[in-house]
Amino acid sequence: GPLAKHRLVPPAQGRLGRRLGSRRVSTCTDHELENHSMYCVHCRTPVCYQCLEEGKHSAHDVKALGAMWKLHKNQLSQALNGLSDKANDAKEFLLQLKNMVQHVQENSVEFEACLVAQCDALVEALNRRKGQLLARVNKEHEHKLKVVRDQISHCTVKLRQTTGLMEYCLEVIKENDPSGFLQISDALIRRVHFTEEQWGKGILQPRMNTDFDLTLDNAPLLQTIHQLDFVQMKVSSPVPSAPMLQLEECCTHNNSVTLSWKQPPLSSVQVEGYILELDDGNGGQFREVYVGKETMCTVDGLHFNSTYNARVKAFNKSGVGPYSKTLVLQTSE
Repeated sequence: GPLAKHRLVPPAQGRLGRRLGSRRVSTCTDHELENHSMYCVHCRTPVCYQCLEEGKHSAHDVKALGAMWKLHKNQLSQALNGLSDKANDAKEFLLQLKNMVQHVQENSVEFEACLVAQCDALVEALNRRKGQLLARVNKEHEHKLKVVRDQISHCTVKLRQTTGLMEYCLEVIKENDPSGFLQISDALIRRVHFTEEQWGKGILQPRMNTDFDLTLDNAPLLQTIHQLDFVQMKVSSPVPSAPMLQLEECCTHNNSVTLSWKQPPLSSVQVEGYILELDDGNGGQFREVYVGKETMCTVDGLHFNSTYNARVKAFNKSGVGPYSKTLVLQTSE
């Protein structure tokens, strides 16, 4: 069966073993008097020298236990760094969502006050219609609040799960037993990468606009009051998404750099042009080096043996979108 090579112990003994695990070096399950000294990459398990002498892993890739321990710790640490960045982004995003609740409240109060003032300026015949219009505003108000609060609740749960995973992984990294660490490190690395990918699937984008895109038309004459209604909701055109740098096409040659980028595959927002920025090669402020419609640009005349940071953003009639990720480029010596 699947547990044929495992040593089974009573539950109480197993708990005792886990408590004592940090006090002693784990031994081989097949050779209890031998300590683990190597790691079989194929079987993903620590082994002792006697296992190797018996030929159980003769055709497998076997590495030093300490080296694999350090490698997996490094991989988990790198994965945690990425996840930590996502968690920080999520905290900022949650703050943004909470501010949106206040903005919805403020915009709602402002819009209602304007609506009431306009209706009160009209004759008594408008009063019944005024109540209908206020009901529509309140309905939109409640809808916006519900969407934002639902997203806050969803993000709070995900952030709590992410934080819990990070805290657990940090405790695991403190583990001094290479064998015990390597038995769970692969699963933790996959879990951390999977959790980080989940944060990248549009979850850090607001689902609701805080503005009330309604305009009251008070021009009609009194005899047309019964037809009074909101004009059609205006649809605001969003700014472009952050471009994606094409790493396989970005390169350096002598003291020039070539950068290539594109819009995200699922983006349907119209783009009128791009703005490419480079720093001064010493970590200083960014400056614009290209503005136009092309998605590739070569910048000449840079300093030799210098490290430059590059980023790009798109723009349209609605405004300028967010920056792409920053790319680090090294010119020739």
